[in-house]
Amino acid sequence: MATERRRFADDFAHTGPYADATSNLYESNPMLRCPLPFPLTRYTGQTPLQHAERLFGVVVGAALAASIALILTGCSTEVAKPSVELPAKFAASTASEMEPEAAWWETFNDPVLTDLVRRAMRENRDIKIAAERVRTARAGETISRSWLFPSVGMSAFGSDRSSGYSTAKKQGYPDTETVGAGLDVSWELDLSGRLRAGAAAAEAEALAAEDGVRGVRLLVMSDIASNYFTLVGALRQAETLGAISKAQDETLRLVNARHRVGLATSFDVERAQTDAASARAQIPPLETLAAVSRHRIAVLIGDQAFNAMSIQPSRGNAVAPEIRKGQPATLLQRRPDVLALMAQLDAANARRKQAAAEWFPRLFLGASYGRQGLELNGLDLGAARFTNVAGLLAMPIFNAGRTRAINEVAESGQREALLRAEDGIVRALEDVENALVTQTQERQRAQSLQSATESAEAALSHAQSLYDRGQIDLLPLLDAQRARLAVRLNANDSNTRLLLDSVQLYKALGGGWQVFEQPATPTAATTADRPPLS
Repeated sequence: MATERRRFADDFAHTGPYADATSNLYESNPMLRCPLPFPLTRYTGQTPLQHAERLFGVVVGAALAASIALILTGCSTEVAKPSVELPAKFAASTASEMEPEAAWWETFNDPVLTDLVRRAMRENRDIKIAAERVRTARAGETISRSWLFPSVGMSAFGSDRSSGYSTAKKQGYPDTETVGAGLDVSWELDLSGRLRAGAAAAEAEALAAEDGVRGVRLLVMSDIASNYFTLVGALRQAETLGAISKAQDETLRLVNARHRVGLATSFDVERAQTDAASARAQIPPLETLAAVSRHRIAVLIGDQAFNAMSIQPSRGNAVAPEIRKGQPATLLQRRPDVLALMAQLDAANARRKQAAAEWFPRLFLGASYGRQGLELNGLDLGAARFTNVAGLLAMPIFNAGRTRAINEVAESGQREALLRAEDGIVRALEDVENALVTQTQERQRAQSLQSATESAEAALSHAQSLYDRGQIDLLPLLDAQRARLAVRLNANDSNTRLLLDSVQLYKALGGGWQVFEQPATPTAATTADRPPLS
């Protein structure tokens, strides 16, 4: 047997989106679409006293609902906050009061990189997509906040009912023609704070979307810098291999000349050919890496891959800067991912309050006012004013556990958001510690390889001089060339890695997006307005 429909409890159901357990967010106020219960109607000729007596019932209902709600809201829901203990400084660094540079890409003193970053901030498609999500979230906030205010609409109606009865019969069943228009007002009084909590949740979700845009900006600028320095490193390695390959080709020419006069063996020629060919074979993969990096940069700046060759890096050698690390507490105010997680936790706290309010009664008020004209059997009776006022008090009594399930969903979502926020804070600290250790160790490696490069160059020069005078055979010279090749390639690789590690550290520190922030609107909360993350 079908379940009987509850006239008012079902018609007036309007709650927030708890896993689709109830009606959606965009449902109109029920007082506009349902028959008004307990109508209090005044037509022309009704005295003010009679109208006041009819309104008395609505006032009593409102007072009763307010009293019940105040009694039931004695216990409030718990507000979840992260309980992660923040260290005073990073373990892999000394304490520093100085915050990282905002425009950190400018610290590399590379005008091409600076131009690419700024162009990407204007043209990148991922940033534009994230900005559209902010528009959607802000529109949702407006929708949620609109339920706090009365809704006003206008209606017009007309009807014409006629029959073929005789004039005598029309005295009992008359022909009527009705025309009218009026204003409709409906309002749900937020006695339990359910609508305010929904608006607060929507605002927090909009802030999370804004932090999502900041996070995308940070990812894009770090991807630009990483691919740019990968491109620079690949071109530098290819240039180094080209120069060494020419030197080895010259060595091969000298060995062939000595072989022709009997001063070198065929084995010496073959070894020289092997080393020269091996050096040339390492160049194509580097050219591939450079092309792929150019393609990625072109897409990141909003262009297409076939225009990638227009991206030409600076000729100077980029140097990894000394980076100011700041403190762990301020790190969490710069990391967009942590800010987004905290905003999502605020939204989950508000949704928890919204769900708790489902236990409380809800009060709806509605009114209509207008004029109506009536013709009866062709006789114009004139126009009259009409007023219709109604109130509805609804409270769940039995719904097979739906209200309890709504609260369980919201409570679980609150706990999940809390765990995500704590995990995000811990991971942010981990990212910085890892980046600091990696950069420190790579800097030491680069210094050692620089010293080794100078020694290898001196050893090769000495070996070449001895070989030219015939004091050593070819094998020591080839060994010196191989050592020089390996050390120079490792040194170039270390310099590139040091630049990439610097970018990774800046990314972990979370800065840079502030440079491209639009001026805050009066309704948008800024990062400075947020409570501390502790």
